[in-house]
Amino acid sequence: MGELLLVYGGSGSGKSAWAERELLARARGRAVYLATMEPSGEEAARRIRRHRAMREGHGRLAGRQFVTLERPVDIGGADVRPGNWALLEDLGNLLANEIWSPAGAGEGARERILSGIGALADRAELLIVVSNDVFGDGGGYDPETERYIRWMGELHRELACTMGAEIVEIVCGLRCR
Repeated sequence: MGELLLVYGGSGSGKSAWAERELLARARGRAVYLATMEPSGEEAARRIRRHRAMREGHGRLAGRQFVTLERPVDIGGADVRPGNWALLEDLGNLLANEIWSPAGAGEGARERILSGIGALADRAELLIVVSNDVFGDGGGYDPETERYIRWMGELHRELACTMGAEIVEIVCGLRCR
């Protein structure tokens, strides 16, 4: 099993940029970007464009480029080969897609995600999983949102405690220790 990092932070914290730069700086082989966001409206399309531009910019600075694979569900089936360096962007989108997309696993979302991440980590030298802080925003949500938040917490716990992921928190673009 390769190295596994869980990069965690709030919206706009700089976690994606940090993860991209980190992976490109360390990669000695094929750098794979696993994009999970489905373009489900203008806001999603804008975010996708922003992330593509950011990836290209980081790639130019590093003298290499990511191979981008669109993978909104079934992350374990992605074309990540032995010796690749991979970045999964992001766990929150992946979970939402697995729960609510027609192609998703529904009630089996957590198991499919953990199995998929395990398969990727077995093949990649380094797998960086980017995830959001969805836990400190209060409460009073509808039951579906509460389930989503609970499952995100369970996924984080499993990645850290069972799969041995190193946790990296990003605040204002900086790694916190």
